[in-house]
Amino acid sequence: MPSRSSSSVPLTCRLCGHEHQPITLAPGDRAYCVRCGTVLASRSRLGPDVAIAFTVTGLILALPAMLLPFITASKLGRSRPGLLFTGVEGLWDHHMPLLAIWVCLCGAVVPLALLATLAGLLVPERLGQPPLQSRLLWSTAHALGHWAMPEVQVLAVLVALMKLGTLINVTIGAGFWCYAAMSCALLFAWHSFELSVLAPASPEEATVVAEANAPAPAPAVA
Repeated sequence: MPSRSSSSVPLTCRLCGHEHQPITLAPGDRAYCVRCGTVLASRSRLGPDVAIAFTVTGLILALPAMLLPFITASKLGRSRPGLLFTGVEGLWDHHMPLLAIWVCLCGAVVPLALLATLAGLLVPERLGQPPLQSRLLWSTAHALGHWAMPEVQVLAVLVALMKLGTLINVTIGAGFWCYAAMSCALLFAWHSFELSVLAPASPEEATVVAEANAPAPAPAVA
């Protein structure tokens, strides 16, 4: 059975706006809105530190993914290594700036920004300190989560390798494997992170809500 949380921040449904008393969920449980049935919160079965573990792993893998060779193309004894941003440079040089910017943002900049945002939320909490600008970080994470698509770039590279394999010799480098591992770490970190409702109110706003509203019901748990 879930227990009541000591937090004074109400759990608010993002669809109907109904407020609920905060509760502590058991591993694998989900909290549903008593009015519309929307999932308010969920808790991973793997423990509270799964998200931060994958987040830190993704940030560590990001550095070699950018610096190590992504692929190496060779033909007639001549080889040319390519890095993560080599494709972006090629698109830009071939007069496709919009596509180059799109690939750079969705394949590199936004995933790294999402990992950094998750770290900003999870690391201070793990150290027993409230995260700075938590409301802004939660909103930023929600926005970035829709545009971080490193797995799409991994699939695109694999498809390109299959098509180019009949023309030139292509060798997958360590940078590609680090990038693929970073993509998996980001996916697991995002799904493990309990981004369930709107950003929590500040302590001042939470006090106003608690004083202005009658006690809210606890959400349904399944």
